[in-house]
Amino acid sequence: MIKIYGKNCIYEAIRAKSRIKKIYLSFEVSKKDSKFLCMLNDKKISYDIVDKKQMDQIFGNGHQGYGAYREEYKIYNEGIIDEIVGTSKRLLLLDGIMDPHNLGAIIRSVDAFGYDAVILPKNRSCSITEAVAHVSTGAIEHVKIAYVNSLSTFALKLKEKGYWLCGTDASGNDSLESLDLSLDLAVIIGSEGFGMNKTLLKMVDYLISIPMIGHVNSLNASVSTGIVLYRTRKNGRIL
Repeated sequence: MIKIYGKNCIYEAIRAKSRIKKIYLSFEVSKKDSKFLCMLNDKKISYDIVDKKQMDQIFGNGHQGYGAYREEYKIYNEGIIDEIVGTSKRLLLLDGIMDPHNLGAIIRSVDAFGYDAVILPKNRSCSITEAVAHVSTGAIEHVKIAYVNSLSTFALKLKEKGYWLCGTDASGNDSLESLDLSLDLAVIIGSEGFGMNKTLLKMVDYLISIPMIGHVNSLNASVSTGIVLYRTRKNGRIL
């Protein structure tokens, strides 16, 4: 089981029909959020009402008076390729994303802009933690996540299946506007410190950069990912 906390996280877990073992609500929430309680009662979901001290002991800070234990998230492996090929138009590959807050924010953007799955290497990647789930504000309930042995090998398989690889790097010469959005795209985001690995760099069909006019020439990984995913969103168009 894994702890999730925050109203949106709990609500999305319920909406996704995830297996929830126990829900906790603070006394304050039980008095103020009658709509949420009605939903739990209508769905016959049991819950405990506890004081803030106990909520803090179980869930730490940031729970907003809502917490729960849910089953572990389903994590895919290389076999995910059989589920996504032919149905998924947009995939995100993350190379070296280690920070849970970055990963949680990225998953939130993945869901927001119609990407179907996030693929990470088993090494040099953040695992799915309580912090990742919380920062995603429930988006993790709707996104397929896979950890593979080799991101490069998986990317090669995607190319063989007809996906176009779109890498991101400050040295990139391709623009977002140059992308054909009718293509099946697999976007690759590298780490903030080291970027994409050299093997992946050699494989990409497009290498794009985000033009910036300010004094600082770099962006947080989750911010840059959000920009790229928005501009390449499924069924979208460049604005």
